[in-house]
Amino acid sequence: MITTNLNNQISANPNLLTIQEYEQNITENPQEVTNYWYLGLALLLSGREEEAQIAWMTPMLEFGEEESEQWLLQLTEILLSAAQQQETDSQSQFAWVIRQHIRQFVPGHINNLLKIIALNIDLKIEDLQTNINQLIAIISEVREPPIFDENLLVQVIEELLLPQPVIPPTFIDKLVEAFIPNLIKSESIIRLLMGKADSYYSCFNHGISIYFCKIGLLLDPNSLYFTMKIITNLQLLGQSLGGSYLQESIDWANKYLVTSPELIRQIHGNHCLLVAFLESLESAEKALQTYQKYKQLLCDLVSSETESKSLFINTTLAFGHFFLYMEDNPHENRLIRNRLAALCQEMIWKEFPQEINIYQQRFNSPRPALSERPLSIGYISECFRSHSVGYLAWWLLKYHNHQELDIHLYSLSQNIYDPQQQAYKKEFGDHFHQLWPPPVTVANKINEDEIDILVDLDSLTSYSNCVILALKPAPIQVSWLGYDATGFPTVDYFIADNYVLPASAQNDYTEKIWRLPQNYIGIDGFTVGTPTISRESLDIPNDGIIYFSSQTGLKRNPDNIRLQMQIIKQVPNSYFLLKSHRGNHEDLQNFIAPLAEAEGLDLKSFRFLPTALTEMEHRANLAIADIVLDTYPYNGATTTLETLWMGVPIVTRVGEQFAARNSYTMMMNAGITQGIAWSDEEYVEWGVRLGKDEKLRQEIVWKLRKSRQTSPLWNGKKFAREMENAYLQMWQRYLDSK
Repeated sequence: MITTNLNNQISANPNLLTIQEYEQNITENPQEVTNYWYLGLALLLSGREEEAQIAWMTPMLEFGEEESEQWLLQLTEILLSAAQQQETDSQSQFAWVIRQHIRQFVPGHINNLLKIIALNIDLKIEDLQTNINQLIAIISEVREPPIFDENLLVQVIEELLLPQPVIPPTFIDKLVEAFIPNLIKSESIIRLLMGKADSYYSCFNHGISIYFCKIGLLLDPNSLYFTMKIITNLQLLGQSLGGSYLQESIDWANKYLVTSPELIRQIHGNHCLLVAFLESLESAEKALQTYQKYKQLLCDLVSSETESKSLFINTTLAFGHFFLYMEDNPHENRLIRNRLAALCQEMIWKEFPQEINIYQQRFNSPRPALSERPLSIGYISECFRSHSVGYLAWWLLKYHNHQELDIHLYSLSQNIYDPQQQAYKKEFGDHFHQLWPPPVTVANKINEDEIDILVDLDSLTSYSNCVILALKPAPIQVSWLGYDATGFPTVDYFIADNYVLPASAQNDYTEKIWRLPQNYIGIDGFTVGTPTISRESLDIPNDGIIYFSSQTGLKRNPDNIRLQMQIIKQVPNSYFLLKSHRGNHEDLQNFIAPLAEAEGLDLKSFRFLPTALTEMEHRANLAIADIVLDTYPYNGATTTLETLWMGVPIVTRVGEQFAARNSYTMMMNAGITQGIAWSDEEYVEWGVRLGKDEKLRQEIVWKLRKSRQTSPLWNGKKFAREMENAYLQMWQRYLDSK
């Protein structure tokens, strides 16, 4: 028996009579069964449930059961109509009670159960899991395709999947899976699952994001989106945890490659394979073979004359950045990247013509002069958090002149527990905007805020950033800090300096290279923690020469590692510390072992360190090194700054591309030329010389310590003024060109 605490009142529904009127009708015409149905409803709504049930059962008992099935259908329709009216009137408690009685009469009514679950959530009634289990059982037992309201199912699943789910995820899993055979290609459910996969991905909850993608693949087995999102999540998990996640991503990528020979799909599959091979350090040979195929596929794409490249071409707009890890060949690779960016932008502009037109109209509308308003600068990134970009950008943003500039930050990720993100929120208040995909929503916000200059911090590392840049929601767009330039025709400037790109580099870029007078990055330094390693703990003698390398698997090029081993081999009593960026560093040791054996080196000369728990701990541990050996063709960037701040000599190999010159520009701006190599031979020579010449090392250490007071690298306030001056000049050029 269902009990309620309803007050003695009749619904506002004008079609309902009073209890006394229905009783009078029954007395006058006892054969008219509808009077019993409405009498029971009136009794129910006045809280007299037992009497309501007696009223409904009376015709069945007194007039026989021949018509009971038809009468039951009639009663159910009346009760359903009454429940819907109560829901329309926002009387959820009344609606819930009515639907509970409908469930007694028609237990297998799927839509009614879905509504009960929705009302359970709204009213916070505790039997939610029981109702879900009953619904799952009903769906599992039906032989014919069940009839249900798909939009209602979407609504229920959406409510169950709030950021703080009202029931354990396993119940949600079972509910969605029970309906899957009847939802193949359901666009509404697929959109819902995509949204949830994106949301959890943005919150760094990669496991749940993968779950929603796998559910989505059951609905749409050939979905490019779900497969790619699974692989991306696995690889992000693998970057921190290694091993099995990266291997699983390889399996998914290979599975995906056999699904279709389409060019775009082959590019995506090989892109994923390349990431996995590089991150896992599984096989340098496989990585090289995959890279060569990947590059050729991209060449085929940008040179194709086909009008309709693919519906999925937009998802390739951030591709091409692995060129930087695999070879120092900007004259060829930038051309491919630029063509790919132009092709993707063309597709995006066709997809969003209305938004593009709105943005362009704003650009063509007059704005007050800067004498009457501040210049509006927007920074966009996924990395306003505990990330290299988040740390390095902090000083510029902190030191901006907020009286003369209107600064807005657009964050594309959310991690409420991240201290750096919380610091940004506190510093910028309502000018710190946390926004979710789709990217066009972010672009619209940037346009609404009337941003004059939009500064991208992530470049090719962020798909969303690339889409937003391609949409061009600001009249001037700039790339700075996070990566090499995107190649989009909509990006006006790429911030550099006189060292990080050679004089001839402009020929390789669609963006105008804007060279700052000294350095393209300036900070006040780093916070350093307490070291967690020592020579004693690593079994290294006090007179041992310690070389150090701390980079991701992506940057560990076998050719460069062989040069590093040649250095170790030539310096007596030397040791090589290699730090992994994962908790489990066995994959790094497995990668290094055969290379060391080939060079005739004993693994006793190597020490393999797990990732430090914090950035401050990592910096403190750098102090153990006598020399840091940089990577090539992709140098360190933040790691080089940290090395110089800690006063440790560094050996770097300078190349042609932006990624191969970061350490060069930082060393030059710190006043250090010793250790800068222009060839592989020089790289080995400097490594050996610094290992053998203690006096030279001490001289460099002294220069680096002195540079803390003199180098533009360590003057965030001065750097902010230089960036602001650049923005003002960009804006003036823009006005002059109109």
